[in-house]
Amino acid sequence: MKRVYLIRHGLPDFPQGQRMCLGRTDLPLGVTGLEQARAMAASLPPVSAVFSSPLQRALQTAQAIGNPIIVEGLQELSAGYWDGLLFSEIQQRYPALYAARGITPGLPLPNGESDESGLLRFCQAMEQAAGMASGDFAVVSHGGVIRLFLRHLGGHPRKPAYTEVVPLLYENGNFILQEEMPHA
Repeated sequence: MKRVYLIRHGLPDFPQGQRMCLGRTDLPLGVTGLEQARAMAASLPPVSAVFSSPLQRALQTAQAIGNPIIVEGLQELSAGYWDGLLFSEIQQRYPALYAARGITPGLPLPNGESDESGLLRFCQAMEQAAGMASGDFAVVSHGGVIRLFLRHLGGHPRKPAYTEVVPLLYENGNFILQEEMPHA
């Protein structure tokens, strides 16, 4: 049995402080995000390995824990045409879909990755990480794919807060959701 710490990256450095739709848009952490990452890492139990999405915000968060191994499948869902747009821009360009996604968040984005495809990719990446880790390990990824994975495991399908740690167990080829830890 291995303990797994599934972690959402820290707060990105949004241009002019305006929140945007982040799928594959590669923003680094901001000052607050770096502080969040350091605080989370200081409270995390020791791990044998740290795995990370290749996107800067996840990679920088993982570096606060140790020397991360990049796993491509841990990337965020592709947001298609919405990727990198401010939410105000999305609301203006796609008013009907924007409103509908407020009611049904899983609706596909224009030219974006489906939830099913993203979950399959993420599950394969988690299995890859579990196979590479010699003991307990940490995985730093993104809110959208973590939300899908939690739902897949039977948990509450919510996007974790920045640097929130979601503890799992990995046993006999299965990930098991544990009680959630408070985050830094």
